[in-house]
Amino acid sequence: MRSGGELNTTCISRRAFLVRSGVVSCGFAFGVVTPGATAGNAAPAPGTGAVAPNAWVTLHSDGTIRIVAPGIELGQGTLSTLPRYVAEELDADWSHVRVVPAPADEATYGNPLFWGVQITAGSRTCQGYFDAMRTAGAQARYILLTTAAGRLQVSVDSLSTSNSFVIHEPSGRRVSYGDLVADATVPGEFPTFIGPDDKPQEPDDFFGDGRAGPPPESHSQLPPVKLKSRDQFKYLGVDAPRIDLPPKVDGKARFGIDIQLPGMLYAMVEVSPVQGNSPTAVEDADARAVPNIIDIFPLPYGVAVVGNDINAVRKAREMLKVTWAGGGPARNYSSTAVLEDFARIAGDPASHPGVRVYELGHAAAIDVAFAKHKTLVFESKSEFIYHAPIEPVNATARVAADGRSAEGWLSTQWPTMEKNTAATTLGIKPRHVRIEPMLVGGSFGRKQDPGALEDAIRIAKKIGKPVKVIWTREDDLRRNPHRQALLTRSEAAVDENGHLLAMRHRVVGDSWFARQFPDWFKQYQESDPGNWIGCRHLYGVPLQRIDCVTERRGINVCYLRGIGATQNKFALECLIDQVAALNHRDPIEYRLQLLKDVPRSRQVLQEVSRMADWHRRRPGRALGVAYTAYSNSHTAMITEVSVDRKDGTIRVHHVWCAIDAGFAVQPAIIVSQIEGGILQGISMGLYEQVTVVDGVMQQSNFHDYPIMRMSQAPEVSVKVLSTDNAVTGVAEIGVIPVAAAVNNAVAQLIGVHLKNMPMLPATVLAALATTP
Repeated sequence: MRSGGELNTTCISRRAFLVRSGVVSCGFAFGVVTPGATAGNAAPAPGTGAVAPNAWVTLHSDGTIRIVAPGIELGQGTLSTLPRYVAEELDADWSHVRVVPAPADEATYGNPLFWGVQITAGSRTCQGYFDAMRTAGAQARYILLTTAAGRLQVSVDSLSTSNSFVIHEPSGRRVSYGDLVADATVPGEFPTFIGPDDKPQEPDDFFGDGRAGPPPESHSQLPPVKLKSRDQFKYLGVDAPRIDLPPKVDGKARFGIDIQLPGMLYAMVEVSPVQGNSPTAVEDADARAVPNIIDIFPLPYGVAVVGNDINAVRKAREMLKVTWAGGGPARNYSSTAVLEDFARIAGDPASHPGVRVYELGHAAAIDVAFAKHKTLVFESKSEFIYHAPIEPVNATARVAADGRSAEGWLSTQWPTMEKNTAATTLGIKPRHVRIEPMLVGGSFGRKQDPGALEDAIRIAKKIGKPVKVIWTREDDLRRNPHRQALLTRSEAAVDENGHLLAMRHRVVGDSWFARQFPDWFKQYQESDPGNWIGCRHLYGVPLQRIDCVTERRGINVCYLRGIGATQNKFALECLIDQVAALNHRDPIEYRLQLLKDVPRSRQVLQEVSRMADWHRRRPGRALGVAYTAYSNSHTAMITEVSVDRKDGTIRVHHVWCAIDAGFAVQPAIIVSQIEGGILQGISMGLYEQVTVVDGVMQQSNFHDYPIMRMSQAPEVSVKVLSTDNAVTGVAEIGVIPVAAAVNNAVAQLIGVHLKNMPMLPATVLAALATTP
């Protein structure tokens, strides 16, 4: 439990969530299709009969089964995985299933384990919808069974289902789901559905207690119905082709940038090199002379250029001469000075106490441990990181002539956030805005924060026509709210026998929560969990403390895949290696000792040790290890690394990973997620940084913001340990520990740990200069 109070989360049971979702009409079900709906999943023929047991599934008389997928497809396989929850309990023939992305409707499709918010983030999608969507499939099956029992004049208990058929074994009769639709009716209430071998979700640092409470008291006389046990699963726990890949390969998939509307114009917005500065004067005569330019006008934060052709718009924008207002907090931001200041704040708790977000053991005992015993300190600095989505940020908007309603088409992780952004921009209620989420061409957290839609709404309202706004890569690097720069100071108190008595962490950085969600920020005692997450750990250390200091510095930040856990685990796992070295202990054996009461942790460490042949020497190379638990998953990684002592280059040759993801719904997708996370984590740990001088971003495109190339990528080996635990999150955990594992290997080679991310060659050479 966090000291000083808990976040007031809303925990709802499976039944309560479905009651809230309600029973929807057939007309609603037919209205869900979006332009981004998965190609190959065509709608049923017009005029077919249908019944919708709930908001998630619609059964059609032609045998088609339409399933709504509430998670946004970001390339992680959500569109393929979530509908299988429904299909499993429904015993549907998968070839009859048509998947439809959910509309922006938080009241119906909000994630029960994300405070009811309709967002795809935080590694919460697969685990958050597991109960709700399985129950939706069971409800549909219940209707079919009761309908078939009436038609065949038999008891429900004598019936079974398989591949979209209801079967009466004693008589050999069978009837298809489609044939039952005409007689099917939605009951006034359903029985309670219970998972016979489902374990509850464990508490989570970010979200608090993720366990759903008991079902509300039911006045139904219906006996409860069991969901399938895992040994009965046909679609879950096994690999299956991803339905989003064929249209992405053949070009039929539609992303936000693909939207075309009749009469649509194009627009770009010129903004100040320094965030937050508005235009005070604009010389636009040359820009207006460019053919196909329609208009140029100021916005509160920039200058809009509108035309019939995107290339003309871009050319005209380059001709603008804009005078920008000076001053503002961002003007005072320079990366080196800010991180040095963060270090000063971290080292001065008396003047900058921050917020105590977690404490284990008595406060006085922690203070005594550090006052009387040897203290090891690992202080790491990490720069801004760019999300770098493949698809440029873009949005298309159409505003009604009276300005009282609007539509938006865009790639987003959070449709409700975009809806609220559009409504606020127009000064109308969110219910008057329709957002159509498209397939997302990369995000990593970027598209959970509003982007180009505000531009598009403002311009479309003034022009009176639909408008598509596209940000160039240079725009995105300038306007992107990057992953926060962070200073993490981790300390360990060790007694004369080498026992790890206490650990404390102080984290200093700017906050996405404070900027976007002041109410949530207050619920966390004015701290940002995305900054301090990862400091808590499962190592058997009896005294622990975490303090978080939020420093607003004028440059917008936003969570990036792995959020602050990547930065904090870098400090924590390197410090654990240093304590192991102080005790002359093998790093894995030392971790196993500290985790003696955590079998899931021990299992992944032991498995990855076997995978990498940990004790085998590699001439000229070294192995490093790191472990983390995140979103209720557990993973351990080992990296094989070499260092070029002449130019300081770090090369990662091989990464081994063992992950316990609870019940692995689709193992191959988990492997893909971990592989991608490992590569992105290495790229961020070795190459990526955005630096700022006097408020101006110094990087503008991939020529000066390097990401890891294919020629630099290591071999990656991943083993998924599917266990009897609840479904867990895997989208981010692959990123988190790998940089620490690399640094632990580097320390074996050069005799000292690196303290900054990215671990650039110059940093390596400077470290080598200080070692014998």
